[in-house]
Amino acid sequence: MGINDTSFGLNNFKNVNNPNSQGFLNSLATLESRIQGVRVTDIILDDTHPNFSSYGGWNGIGTIEFENVNIEYTSPNAVGFAKPLLPYLKNYPLVNEIVLIFALPNNELFDEKDEKIFYYLNPISLWNHPHHNAYPNTIQSDQDKDLKNDYDFIEGGAVRRVKDESTDINLNSPKIGGTFVEKPNIHPVLPFAGDIIVEGRFGNSIRLGNTSKSKSIFYKNNWSGEGNNGDPITIIRNGQSPNSSNEGWKPVVENINEDLSSIYLTSTQRIPVKSEFPSFPSLIKNPSSLTEYSKNQIILSSGRLVFNTIGDSIFLTSNKSISLNSTEDIALFSRNSNITLQGKEVKLGEKSAGEPIILGNKFMEGFDQLLFSLSILGEALLTEPCFTGASATAANMKQTADEMRSQLKDYLSKTVKSI
Repeated sequence: MGINDTSFGLNNFKNVNNPNSQGFLNSLATLESRIQGVRVTDIILDDTHPNFSSYGGWNGIGTIEFENVNIEYTSPNAVGFAKPLLPYLKNYPLVNEIVLIFALPNNELFDEKDEKIFYYLNPISLWNHPHHNAYPNTIQSDQDKDLKNDYDFIEGGAVRRVKDESTDINLNSPKIGGTFVEKPNIHPVLPFAGDIIVEGRFGNSIRLGNTSKSKSIFYKNNWSGEGNNGDPITIIRNGQSPNSSNEGWKPVVENINEDLSSIYLTSTQRIPVKSEFPSFPSLIKNPSSLTEYSKNQIILSSGRLVFNTIGDSIFLTSNKSISLNSTEDIALFSRNSNITLQGKEVKLGEKSAGEPIILGNKFMEGFDQLLFSLSILGEALLTEPCFTGASATAANMKQTADEMRSQLKDYLSKTVKSI
């Protein structure tokens, strides 16, 4: 079969004016024979699946078994298998989700039979929800009544309302099980005009968005107070707010102060990020506060931030100030080298500190000379007859001066140095 024969028959539509004509109907039949909607009955995700080897081992990861979605089967046996269509995008379906399959050439380059196999696209957005879009075969379910009752429709679209976490919808492999657990509190992200949004199933998302001064009463974002409509913003969010409601069919807008981990890349937006240090207590000249700044910046927010390198260095450079603030300790440690603080002035204790620190080596040289002189003076006083009554004081002064001189090296810090 040639390349032209593998098309989906769409070219046959261009000269068909009458949708009831035989040519139109034949084209529809050809299209339907090559593009089908099917229900996923199983999926190969690792080598523990009993059909792992038969579908090509590791080359078969993502292969699904399916049944015809238009027929309610009472048999649990699959009627076919399909492989992922796109090699660069892994968005594998859950069991009971609906996918489109295509009959295309296999990888047997010299197969004279030119046999076709099925490939599938991403799950169909049946419920228009990122968490899952399952459409179970209710004939096979022992609790079809409960399943049907658990699928309600609201005005404006078919959105599944999961009422609790006990619905018996099989979303994992029936042969080996799986780890996917349906959660009623996973919310989709609300789009604004022009946004491109990528959403995971677990409250993680990437928004390629913009400043959008929404007029909605309930769904205003918190980054559009400054700038103009269309100014770019990118928001990467991992984990929605723990305070999210169980009404998972209602969309939400990202909140940097409540979402678990966030990265905001802004242009003109002002982000109302909360902090224990909205200002900068150690800086003499304060920059704009965290909540006032409305130029391009990158904000990272999470329960903990770790910067780690395994091959080279970490560099923090700034055209203006760098502020490090903490409610507890700030520690600097170097195992094998030095810690250097260099500046026009290095202030310790307070940013208003005005007293200079004594230069240790120079001070100790002068202190040594003073102690030596006191030792000589005490020795001289011991031999002077007119100071006989003060001989004990002179002896004590000499002894103290000699002991302090012998311990001068112990007064110097081995780690803190200055110029």
